[in-house]
Amino acid sequence: MEFNLDSGTFSVFVKTVSINAGKMMDSLINAYNNVLHLHPGDAKKVYIDIGDNLRNKGHYEGAIKAYKKVLDLNPADVKALAEIGKTYLKIGMPNEAIESLMRATNLDRSNGQAYYHLGSAFFMIDDSAKAQWALHEAIKLNPGFADAYYKLGLVYDGISDYDNAIEAYKKTISIDPNFIKAYQSIGLSYEGRGQREEAVKYFKKALEKEEKSI
Repeated sequence: MEFNLDSGTFSVFVKTVSINAGKMMDSLINAYNNVLHLHPGDAKKVYIDIGDNLRNKGHYEGAIKAYKKVLDLNPADVKALAEIGKTYLKIGMPNEAIESLMRATNLDRSNGQAYYHLGSAFFMIDDSAKAQWALHEAIKLNPGFADAYYKLGLVYDGISDYDNAIEAYKKTISIDPNFIKAYQSIGLSYEGRGQREEAVKYFKKALEKEEKSI
C-alpha cells in the first residue's frame, strides 16, 4: 500500500537526511521508502526538497544525487533536470550543466529559468552564439528578466560588442533601477568604447546606489 506523507513527517525526514547528507543519504531514503512505500508524487517531493536543502547547505554532490533519484522515477522530469543543471553550474561544471539543461529545455520550451542557466553555462565555455540564443529565449519568455539581460550584456562584453552590451545593461536597470553591477558594467563598456566621461558617469551612479543600499 502506498503512503501519502503528512507535512510533519515530511519535514522531519527532509531535515534528517539533510543533516546526514555526507554519511547515509542513500540508506536513509531507501529505508524510508521501503517502510512507508511512498507514493511516486511524494517520493519526488522528498528528493527535490532534499536536493534543495543540500544545495543550500553547500552539499552539491548530495544534492545532485537526490535530484537524480527523481530521474530514476521519471527520466523526463523537467524540474529535476533543471535543478541538476543549476547545481552543476554552482560547482563549475558547465558541460554537465549544458547536457542536463538542454534536455530540460527540449522537454519544456516554456522554462525561462532553464534557458537562463543554459545561457550561463554556454557563457562559461565561451560559446557566445549559443549563450545569446539561450538568453534571448529566456527573455522572450519573461521580458522582465533583469538577470537575463545582465548576463546577455556580459556575453556581448566578452566579444567586445559594446553597443549591444550597453543596450542590454540599460535594459537591466530599466527593469531593476537598483541593479548596481549593471551600472558598473555600463561604465566598463563605455570605457571599452573610449568614452571616458560616460564611463565615469555610470561609475558614480554605481557608487551612489551602493551608498544608499548600506
